[in-house]
Amino acid sequence: MSFNTILIPVDFTVNTRVAITKGIQLCEGANPEIHLVHVTKRISSGIFVYYQHFANYFNSENEQGNSRLKERLQECAGYIAELKNGIITSYSISHSAMVEKAIAEKAGEIAADLIVIGKNSQHSLLPFLNTVVPSRLAKHSGISVLTVKPGALSSTLKTVVVPINSRYSEKKVDIINGLKKKFYLNIRLLLIVERDDDPDKLQTSLVNTCRMLKNRSLDTISYEILHVGKKNWDILSYCRKVDADLLIVHPGTETKIGWLNKHISDELPVNSKTQVLAVGQDNLSLA
Repeated sequence: MSFNTILIPVDFTVNTRVAITKGIQLCEGANPEIHLVHVTKRISSGIFVYYQHFANYFNSENEQGNSRLKERLQECAGYIAELKNGIITSYSISHSAMVEKAIAEKAGEIAADLIVIGKNSQHSLLPFLNTVVPSRLAKHSGISVLTVKPGALSSTLKTVVVPINSRYSEKKVDIINGLKKKFYLNIRLLLIVERDDDPDKLQTSLVNTCRMLKNRSLDTISYEILHVGKKNWDILSYCRKVDADLLIVHPGTETKIGWLNKHISDELPVNSKTQVLAVGQDNLSLA
């Protein structure tokens, strides 16, 4: 698996710079493409019922705003061309009251392999304030979503943490094997042992994962066993312990953290180099 078509939502802040940098690092294939999308929050039509006499004013403002947005998107596309030749760039503007839905729709429209989200802030106390939740976006769109903080701007991929359980994850293995075409990886498998797990299935899952990875590369592979306590907190602690560059997780089960069900990336500081990749649809099969 390779990331040939990458979608990057842009807000023209440091988030955009971080996401573009990582998108360029990961984009590959015969005709690699990065598509930039800016979503403007549209006021619901119901509100305009009470402000119809402002309609012409708003339309005029929208036209001027779209013209400026196109200029800024062109600048971002030029920035990509300066950093690396051979990447096809395109851009679009979406108007929607639901930012996350607009991103998912655009990703489906262009058949994206990956969505890259730059994130330099967090709503750790009020996660519902997030207009885009990476794990939810990955789950609903079926497309893998990479969340990156500014601390990862100058880092490359080396140490990759991959939680595994009693069910073999084909999608995780495919993604790792795709990454190994471009990076020399230190792969750290984290075997998650839950109370009711069948030891034989756990062992088989671990062996199959190691076999599918070792058959394709000389990258280093190691594993540790994690007995479930506070699972996702423990996963995050392990990432800090090994100074992980990338954490590959399933959306939902391995991304929600704390009683408010925050996304795991919200617990990473702005200067963290650990990127979180929530995989899309996965045809999980019994190991």
